[in-house]
Amino acid sequence: MKEKKRAIFPPVPPHRCEIRDNPVKLCHEVSRLSSARVRSANIEGIMSQHGARLVLSAIALEREASQRRIVEITHLRPPTVSVILRKMQDEGMVELFSNPQDKREVRVRLTEYGESVDRNGIEKIKETDALALEGFSESECELLMAMLYRVRQNLLDALCAESKEKEE
Repeated sequence: MKEKKRAIFPPVPPHRCEIRDNPVKLCHEVSRLSSARVRSANIEGIMSQHGARLVLSAIALEREASQRRIVEITHLRPPTVSVILRKMQDEGMVELFSNPQDKREVRVRLTEYGESVDRNGIEKIKETDALALEGFSESECELLMAMLYRVRQNLLDALCAESKEKEE
């Protein structure tokens, strides 16, 4: 008898009275729930790792890319990208080849299978987005996006300021 697969829910942080509910905290929870739904698509192997999904997306965006370019796009460390690419190659998602202009440079592109994995992932993300925004009007979505862009920019500005302080 086949065992029923259980739903995978993300970990829930304990309620801390000293940390009140706020928009950023709620964004974290929404992010965990959204990621859990995307991961629930029976993703196995290397694609169960977030970094692999970033690498797959970078390659799909570029059509073909060098490992250096993938590192630039994803901000992952070169050894991490190297390991992910090797595993993706083993699973038949990418093919590696020499750059015709510079034989020292290895380039990578998606196989048909890799393209289908990418398309399926995009569809799951679109479905999740539609579910999350069900019942919202277009103007409510626009307002939410504007506020979240501001939140993101505030955090980016703070990170840049902290980075400059450390350099000084």
